[in-house]
Amino acid sequence: MGKKDRLTTRPAFVTLRDLPGTRVMFWVVGECPYCGERHLHPAGNLRTADPGERLGEVPAPCNPERLYDLQLPPKPQRKKGKEARKKERRKGRVGDGWDVE
Repeated sequence: MGKKDRLTTRPAFVTLRDLPGTRVMFWVVGECPYCGERHLHPAGNLRTADPGERLGEVPAPCNPERLYDLQLPPKPQRKKGKEARKKERRKGRVGDGWDVE
């Protein structure tokens, strides 16, 4: 196995927040992949800017030589419906549970 390349960009999952009382939006990195702290990145004006344009590779504030990739968190998987759960229960039931020979 080779060593991990330390210069590759790591993903950083973000949430969009606005600054109360202003029109400024920020991308908030909840946990930096390098230092574990919270970081803010400006996303533009609340009325005119498209915050999605600011996603992508940016330098980490804790170490400007390293880059991370601002990404939206993955969507959670949908839960199975009621019918699918019933089918799984029925499939698990082989017989009536009595072993009579």
